[in-house]
Amino acid sequence: MLQPVNPDEELIAARLLEFFSAATPWHRGLWNPGLALTLKELLEASLAVRSSVLHDDTLKVLGSTCLRLSGLDPGAGSEARVQALHQCLRSPLRYEGLDYYSLRDLANEIEAQYLQRWADALRRTAGRPKAERAARSMAAHLLDLGFSPGFLHRWWKFRLEYEGQSKSLADMVEEAHTMARRRHQAYEALIVLLSSPRSKSGYPPDWLNSSMISQWLKSHSFGTSDLRPAGGLKLAVVAPDAEAAAELAGERVDSLLARAAVATGEKIDVVQKVWIAGEKKPFSMVRRLRGVRVRALYREDRIYPMATPDGIFGAAIELLSNLESSSPSAAVAGGWAAIEALLSEADDRGGAAERLAALVACSFPRAELTVLSYLLEKAEPSLAGAFAACGENRDRARLVARAIRSPGGPTLKASSDRAALERMNKLLRQPRKTLEDIKLYAADAFTRLYRQRNLVLHWGKTDAVALRASLRTAAPLVGAGMDRIAHGWYVNHLRPIELAARARVGLSTIPDDDIDACISLLD
Repeated sequence: MLQPVNPDEELIAARLLEFFSAATPWHRGLWNPGLALTLKELLEASLAVRSSVLHDDTLKVLGSTCLRLSGLDPGAGSEARVQALHQCLRSPLRYEGLDYYSLRDLANEIEAQYLQRWADALRRTAGRPKAERAARSMAAHLLDLGFSPGFLHRWWKFRLEYEGQSKSLADMVEEAHTMARRRHQAYEALIVLLSSPRSKSGYPPDWLNSSMISQWLKSHSFGTSDLRPAGGLKLAVVAPDAEAAAELAGERVDSLLARAAVATGEKIDVVQKVWIAGEKKPFSMVRRLRGVRVRALYREDRIYPMATPDGIFGAAIELLSNLESSSPSAAVAGGWAAIEALLSEADDRGGAAERLAALVACSFPRAELTVLSYLLEKAEPSLAGAFAACGENRDRARLVARAIRSPGGPTLKASSDRAALERMNKLLRQPRKTLEDIKLYAADAFTRLYRQRNLVLHWGKTDAVALRASLRTAAPLVGAGMDRIAHGWYVNHLRPIELAARARVGLSTIPDDDIDACISLLD
């Protein structure tokens, strides 16, 4: 159980759990990978540039991102190591050149010692990193290593709240460091098929018939009721945890279905579960929903096809659906195609990333304030009547914003909610600077998605180092931006590029301490 040695530790712990939770809304989630993975992405990009897949400017953009990330990150190492890292990042990076190998060695060393350095930083009595940065950096690093969010949430939840021995957060981070340094495990996964694909030479060695499937399930203490399999596949998967192994097994199934579809035209029915030897329950295969939520389609009653076609926006939504649940390569291709279709210009395809980022930044204040309004409605009886009189979310957001800026301000019990109140107080004081920072982080996520799309479509690179991290971080943000585009399209009859122009003007002209302007940037 956590025995905090300073107030920041409770906040860091709460944010770690929030980052790993599937229920966390987009505006409280992780938007970008961590330092070690971004350095590896830069190294990979140098080869892509040499192969004429990416442009030279890509290395400058990625190098600048790495400089920004490493400047205030204790995980980067000592002052001397940070200086050596920055020397590499400021130099022209050539694949397999001197700076390339220097950067590779530094990146590997950062990955190996990252969490231990953070544990040391948390033990400082002075000059400790800010709580939000600490939580984001450590959570991103663990996810970048391939651990599943569900496993990490359970791992941290047990140690923070249920473990008998009291420990400081730094001690727990040291335990996470030990866990992260272990070799990935070999897992045995079972996939059950209700119909079997044809194959010229018969079934592969890892194929199991129905009786063998029943025997495998019983030998691993799983039930066999309601299963009528045609056969199945026993897969060997290497992963950091069982849930991550189930996700990787699910990706292999996607590959099988795709190959069968183009080879024979057959549709293969698969039981939507993955059984992992040694686990108590199977994992659901419907696990890769990435949080793309365009709720305006429901609010404006546009789920069923309309008599009047949606034009380019309808086509973009079809492309966007791939980002929610398709295989990584199809998801990144379809997701970026939807963004580009709505927000690109003829001579500036990549600029769609910044335009969508502006829409996300403009959406942030009302999204967070609306969530806080429902929390405060329960926690602050004095505000309940005022909330009941609100006609729409904008009114609720305005009420919360004014309460936050009033002397004393409201309070909430949960550490993560108190942190959200503090973040919104800062934003309402200095909206222009804060929203520009939010736009920068969102633009990083969308630009990374664009790079990954180029690697997939122009290089056939379906195993890029940052592909899965890009989808994990960008997908909820894409949904948030597309939600505002859908609202503008259906309600205000604005083209996406017109809405992006409104966002750009709003962000560049918003005055400080103007509550109404903060929550009405796109109105």
